[in-house]
Amino acid sequence: MTTNQPESTEERFNRLESFFADISEVVIAQSEAIDSLTTNLNNFAEQTTRNINALAEQAAADRQQAAIDRQAWQAEIRRIWEYLLQQGGNGRL
Repeated sequence: MTTNQPESTEERFNRLESFFADISEVVIAQSEAIDSLTTNLNNFAEQTTRNINALAEQAAADRQQAAIDRQAWQAEIRRIWEYLLQQGGNGRL
């Protein structure tokens, strides 16, 4: 036959103390995980910003080079057109 005796105050205190110690460990672990995630997120955001800035600079350089190339092609087309005009007599070949 088992008897259900109520816990003593000391037993309840010890059980609660152990419970709160366990909770405290979980909170500390979660806090450390959050700190780590925050650091990783900040690093990722900084790297993403650097990548976007690098791509923006490359796009600007590409646009500038495209403008230079376009001017060179236009000059070459004009030179060829003028040559053909001189060779064909007012554009008539």
